[in-house]
Amino acid sequence: MKVYCCTWNVGSESPDKDDHMTLDSWLSVTGDKENAADIYAVCLQEVSLSPISWISDEWTEAITNAVCQNGLIRLCRIRQFGIVLLVFVKPFMLPSISQIGDDTIATGIGGILGNKGAAVFRFRLYGKSICITGCHLSAHTENLQKRNEEFHSICENAKFADPDCQSLLDHDYVFWLGDLNYRLCEGVSYEMTVMALEANRLDELRKYDQLLQEQQKRTAFVGFSEGHVTFKPTYKYDKGTSQFDTGRVPSWCDRVLWRTADSNPSAIDIATYTSYPEYSLSDHKPVAAHLEVELKIDAQGARRGVEFANSRDWICYQEALISYSLESYIKPSSWDWIGVYKHFSRMDGSISQTMSPTYGHLRNLPQVDSVFRLTQTTFQKNLVYIN
Repeated sequence: MKVYCCTWNVGSESPDKDDHMTLDSWLSVTGDKENAADIYAVCLQEVSLSPISWISDEWTEAITNAVCQNGLIRLCRIRQFGIVLLVFVKPFMLPSISQIGDDTIATGIGGILGNKGAAVFRFRLYGKSICITGCHLSAHTENLQKRNEEFHSICENAKFADPDCQSLLDHDYVFWLGDLNYRLCEGVSYEMTVMALEANRLDELRKYDQLLQEQQKRTAFVGFSEGHVTFKPTYKYDKGTSQFDTGRVPSWCDRVLWRTADSNPSAIDIATYTSYPEYSLSDHKPVAAHLEVELKIDAQGARRGVEFANSRDWICYQEALISYSLESYIKPSSWDWIGVYKHFSRMDGSISQTMSPTYGHLRNLPQVDSVFRLTQTTFQKNLVYIN
């Protein structure tokens, strides 16, 4: 299974600020639906805090429109103050997804202010539990201990209904991405850092990375892995450029890490791990990791749940009969409904907000217009069945 994890601190900027910017490179948007990643996890930090943005925001819409070109649909949007976590999956996986849950944890001033913290999303897929955590930890070099405490607070306070995975670290697979804000150690100067970067001595410079040191001391992120870093520090840049801000020591603040329940490093391989210096909207550079997870998926063998008869001869605005059959494990309910949709790109939100029919007919069934609970889903052309 291929998982693509992306993180970017957008610095309260709008994607529309740069008319020439496209997200395709960072999000690996190629339009190749067959070879695209099966799961996308995207975490943004410092998203605008305007009132309307709590319902939706420009970044969510831009990213959704881009990722859906690769044939995925949005499974969730979770917001914790300025943090936005988006998860996308391929449609054929939906019938195998269960026990969806989410949580948000604030770790700011007093442990209650939401300017720092995490958004967490979890689910089961093919019998395995998966947890995706997007975070923004405390800034500044001297706040190392605070960052460690926030990590433990997130792990301890994220709670779920699954009796086998009541805490974050109980999951078979944990993906952790965001602005972790770990810096180079105190005493490392801007001049020393730039000289090492100019000489391409990244490995030497990485020895001073706070996160790596804390992992070695087993004080935070124990058991987590990260790809080999071959890119320059992702913070801090003068906005609109790829020039470091001379007032801050460049650091790898933006990271993607992962962990398996049995601490088996071979269960997840990393294909690519890189930053995208061409993006200059923010004072951070975006980062992405392409991971290959030891979890077999079968697009052809996915349980469909419902089969519709050939519908190629349907004509808009004319009455039509449909015929379908249900597999034995589907239990029909009086709340079942059938609709026809022109576009289908997201599962989160409400039926009325995200999945309004372009045309269709409900046969003697009540219309659902509130937040829905997904238990079985399958697709064929532009048809969707939800039980």
